[in-house]
Amino acid sequence: MMVEQKQQPGAQAIAKKGWFEAYKWLIFRRISQLGILALFLTGPVFGIWIVKGNMASSLTLNVLPLSDPYLILQGLMSGNVPVSSGLIGVTIVLVFYLLVGGRVYCSWICPVNIVTDTAGWVRRKLGLKVSSHFSRSTRYWL
Repeated sequence: MMVEQKQQPGAQAIAKKGWFEAYKWLIFRRISQLGILALFLTGPVFGIWIVKGNMASSLTLNVLPLSDPYLILQGLMSGNVPVSSGLIGVTIVLVFYLLVGGRVYCSWICPVNIVTDTAGWVRRKLGLKVSSHFSRSTRYWL
């Protein structure tokens, strides 16, 4: 009987396709995520305002409003009526999501992926196996 050895994630793909082919979509996603963060930072850092606002609602090139559908929905549910640019922005985002897929934001734009993937990499490198365990009431209050 053959004993399976633990391999690093993606080792089979690297062996079969090569390093770049195995990771090309991850690389492109990271470039996209970092590029979008760079667009938001060019204003405050260099004074070149390509995008004003944040990931929830922004104005690109002082023309194109983009708004998070969940943010607008939350506002509507709380009794607030969004301004017209917010409604235009949410319509643009929803049409885009309908055309290319709803998970595009999570995979290609949201910077949280970089944070969680880095945390996973650090855990693997340090050999951390056990996470903290909190009581149910503590988790509820957190």
